[in-house]
Amino acid sequence: MTHLDFGRRMHRLGLPGRPLMLVDARSVRVCTGLWIVTAALAVFAVFSGSAQISFPEAIAALLGRGDDYTTMVVLEWRAPRILMAILLGICLAMSGAIFQNLTGNPLGSPDVIGFQTGSYTGALIVMLILGGGSAATMGGALTGGVATAFIVFFLSSRRGEVRGVRLIIVGIGVSAMLSSVNVWILLSATVEDAIMAGLWGAGNLSGVSWSAVAVTAAGSMAFLVGALALSRPMRLMQLGVPFATALGQNVRIVQVSAIVVGVGLTALATATVGPISFIALAAPQIARRIVRSDGLALAPTAAVGALLLLLADVVAQRIHPDSPLPVGIVTVSIGGLYFLWLLLREGKRR
Repeated sequence: MTHLDFGRRMHRLGLPGRPLMLVDARSVRVCTGLWIVTAALAVFAVFSGSAQISFPEAIAALLGRGDDYTTMVVLEWRAPRILMAILLGICLAMSGAIFQNLTGNPLGSPDVIGFQTGSYTGALIVMLILGGGSAATMGGALTGGVATAFIVFFLSSRRGEVRGVRLIIVGIGVSAMLSSVNVWILLSATVEDAIMAGLWGAGNLSGVSWSAVAVTAAGSMAFLVGALALSRPMRLMQLGVPFATALGQNVRIVQVSAIVVGVGLTALATATVGPISFIALAAPQIARRIVRSDGLALAPTAAVGALLLLLADVVAQRIHPDSPLPVGIVTVSIGGLYFLWLLLREGKRR
């Protein structure tokens, strides 16, 4: 790599230098626009839906001046669900950005390499075999996701190093085996229990309460701060391990920390509302294309993730108001097309 190539690479990654101001300015404009659209969509979600509530009535309820029915619908049902969608969209998107950066592959998202499937397995074991409640189910999902991550990374490592392509292939294989286990557990359960577990496994934001939002926000805060702290070290690693080491970077610590943060963000989201696929896959790539950066672009990625998940939930609730769909069904339907396009695009490149 020549000095000129090195400088160009630094510019594309948004690392220090004169071009940084231009990259930051574009990121600020993109983030501002995305959050404005997200706020407008949130306002629309507050007053629209099967319950007929006008915009002035919704505003009055938000200000504490609405009647009991309007207050219940707006403040107890819709507002927590909207905030949860935004928060989990941020968590999933940032987790996807971290793993795609680690693997150097656009397919290296947690839902592709099996972490969400492992979380679902843990939740099913607690729900249908051990008979645990909601808190125990969240613990089982967290345990399943972390255990799956450990297995995938252990099987992917060779001479103490994990390669991106190997990680993805092993993750897909482990995910396929766990999917078979999940089907067996569901078939062994009663019809009522299997329906409830299947609904959770589809990724469902219905019934979200303010206490759940508070717990999820508190749990995700440490991981989100960790992701922001890892932003610069991981961008340095994109220059290559020798360059990162020469610049004083402890590559091993950064990789381990990134794995912990990425798994934590995914497992937390899955444990809260169930597996929600393709947000982690699509959001980082959309954000990088919008800001025209090869780096992590965490702020635009978070904004895109929040908008995508909120939009998917709004569509899921309103596509058939009498029988709303789980949000995971909408993200899988949209993400499947995106996944197919991505595979075709990568195949043409090779």
